Amino acid sequence: MVALCLVIGIPMAQAESLRDAILAAWAHDPDAKAAAVDSKASKKTANALDSLFPSGPVLNGQYLDDHFIGSKVGYTTYQGSVSLPLWLPGQGTASVKDALTSVATADARLQVHRLLMAVRVLDVTSASTILKNEIFNLEKTRRILSQTLESSQRALTAGEISATDHEAVVAEYEDIESTISDKQQQLATFQSELQALTGSDVIPELNSLDGRIIPLKIHKLDPEKDPRVRLVDARLKKAQAAFDVAKHSYMPNPTIGVQISRQEQYQSPWDTQVGVVFQAALPSRARNTPMLMKDVSEIGAARRDAELARRKVRVEYARLRSQIASSLSVRKHAETSKTVLLKRADQLESAWRTGEVPLIEYIRARRGALEAEQRMAKAEVVWHAALVRLVLMMGETL
Repeated sequence: MVALCLVIGIPMAQAESLRDAILAAWAHDPDAKAAAVDSKASKKTANALDSLFPSGPVLNGQYLDDHFIGSKVGYTTYQGSVSLPLWLPGQGTASVKDALTSVATADARLQVHRLLMAVRVLDVTSASTILKNEIFNLEKTRRILSQTLESSQRALTAGEISATDHEAVVAEYEDIESTISDKQQQLATFQSELQALTGSDVIPELNSLDGRIIPLKIHKLDPEKDPRVRLVDARLKKAQAAFDVAKHSYMPNPTIGVQISRQEQYQSPWDTQVGVVFQAALPSRARNTPMLMKDVSEIGAARRDAELARRKVRVEYARLRSQIASSLSVRKHAETSKTVLLKRADQLESAWRTGEVPLIEYIRARRGALEAEQRMAKAEVVWHAALVRLVLMMGETL
């Protein structure tokens, strides 16, 4: 059924395509810009961690003098040292991998945000297109009823129909008028939202799709390509990388350096000394176990989220496939129903003018034809929107 949907001709030129609207929404979205900043920050962090030492050098200095306590010995000591922290075995590599997973997570988060923004533009476009088509059908019916109302008024004046029949035409005409006003107000609301999202209130063209927009590989749908699935997978890898860092950080980083000591004492032969300084804190379960268990819990939560996300995406894929098939079926039957009901309404209009059928029967037929047109217009939009949504969920750009 989806393959049949791809056999579509080249559309007529439109004011704006859906692709342009989505790209404009991405360009106007402040959250997307913030996500892009997060990605750049994560990349810089990964580059910075790929170094020989986990942090910068540590300077230490001491000055001791016995004159402060009133001693006459004249003993003074100057000491200074510079030391560097060292990576624990495997800790540096694990830290770099952890930073790289942060980059992947930030990129995946950006793709998910773009997907949500694109779907929002698609939803607003779909609702606006449905309303626009409904208003078109209502205005066409209003023009027909306007002519009927004039004929009814003349027939009432001539005594050919009852006041009740004429009032039925008036009521139907006024109902159409109020419905048009309501639909126009709803359309204006959606156009305002479209203006906020894309910077333009022009409704993108949705019902005309070609090979440039719909990839030919759409029949090979794979939920694993969904940006939301990729995000939860990236978060799982991030949690596992953080656990790997914690596993290799079983003690504080040791430091090693050089120390110089100068002693000034009366007739002392050992006035200057140079040596090596090394410092290391021993491992502690009180420190390591809570740190490891915290990361273990995060891995468990990430695995849960990954499974739930896959289930949700699979259900959504199945729903969209079913929606495409059902909307195409509804469109087919609605098109047949519309053709038949429009023909019947035209025939009843002629029959009413010749006095063969009551006016109310013609009004009911015209209402039935309008409802069929509305069902067909809605089904036409629904299957196009579902098809585009599938493409977006595959991580493809229109």
